[in-house]
Amino acid sequence: MKRFSLVVTVLLVSLVFATALAGAEELSIRLSIDWAADSGRGQAIQRILDEFEKDNPGIKVKLLGGSQDTQNLLTQIVSGDAPEVIQVAYRNVKGLANYGAWQDLTDRFGDNSDLYYEQLWDLAMSNGRLYGYPWLGHTIQLVYNKTAFEEVGLTRAPETWEELYEYAKKLTRDTDGDGKIDQWGLGLVGRQHHDITWLFNMFATQAGAELVKIQDGKPRVAINSEEGLEALEFYVQLVQEVCPPDTELKTGGEVMADFRNGIVAMEFQGPWGITDIWQSGNPFEVAAAATPAGTSGRGADVGPYMLCIPEGITGEKLEAAYKLIEFLGSTKGQELIMLGEKGSDGNFYPFRVPIRKDMAGSEFFQKNPEFLIFIEGLAYPSISTPVEAWAQVEVEVYQSQLNQAVLGKITPAQALANIERLGNVILNQ
Repeated sequence: MKRFSLVVTVLLVSLVFATALAGAEELSIRLSIDWAADSGRGQAIQRILDEFEKDNPGIKVKLLGGSQDTQNLLTQIVSGDAPEVIQVAYRNVKGLANYGAWQDLTDRFGDNSDLYYEQLWDLAMSNGRLYGYPWLGHTIQLVYNKTAFEEVGLTRAPETWEELYEYAKKLTRDTDGDGKIDQWGLGLVGRQHHDITWLFNMFATQAGAELVKIQDGKPRVAINSEEGLEALEFYVQLVQEVCPPDTELKTGGEVMADFRNGIVAMEFQGPWGITDIWQSGNPFEVAAAATPAGTSGRGADVGPYMLCIPEGITGEKLEAAYKLIEFLGSTKGQELIMLGEKGSDGNFYPFRVPIRKDMAGSEFFQKNPEFLIFIEGLAYPSISTPVEAWAQVEVEVYQSQLNQAVLGKITPAQALANIERLGNVILNQ
């Protein structure tokens, strides 16, 4: 009888233990990203999640894809069924935090600020509290045709605006001797498009200009300044003298195609500017360097993605969400980013870079130093969306006025005056 009781007890304990394990295995959370889950980038992130699940056998993560614009994010959160962790562009962290969309991460992750450049960390802060955790991203830097450089006797990248102009003039040339220019020094965006705004913003930052200033508690357009005028006049000069004649039609993707095809010798791109050449069979040797410094120093457009936890996530799901963020931000998680996405040739190429500043010493960057600059650029960021309402200014005013200046239909001074006048109407609605 005693033996029977012992057996029953053992069986009951085993059953309870098995049930607990089953319950742990059933704990499922979701990670929503800004790309399709079945895309190359989605598959790359899934490989990272597979490693997380190996380290955390009681947690399963379902990967969800889709656009993370402001309205879509709000819809997810208001529905009451938002994913436990959401990849959020930096420009949507502060604004939605003010609506109470995100959980305060300060107590859990606030001590990690030293791992990141101060300017980057601040993008996830609102009213002194942390609402997004930096995960992955990019900076825009100078990508150049090293082979073309060598052909004209250039041995290093330009370091200043003056050198950028001089180099671009030297690289604008007739390479086949038919009397026509077939290689231009620089590719810039001229089309009325989002790409012209972030690209020009880099020049504005390098000149010491600001997009917005807060006056009497309200945002005001600040780009119409001596510094802003200096930047736009230089940008237009480059377009007119050292860029292809159809620059007013070009987006960033079309500039990248011009670079790949040898039509321009320099461009401003993220890490994909390097991998695009690799995937194209290495038609020439490619290299990357810091953006040339203007009168106020360097400035590089940044595109960091943060990890946010929506309000309403509680209990075991919340703790699992914390663990996922901890893993993705860890040294191991950050290194896995560089495994990259699968290209058409079957090889894997980085599509973004880790944004912890201490990752520069990792093995990948030792073997691939051309990518280091895309982390280092986080130290001198050009912020394209300083306040939430600027996104509307960009679409309704900024893009068109910059395009008109590039076309020569209005002067740079007129463009900036129009941006100030029309932009302030939007900012103060």
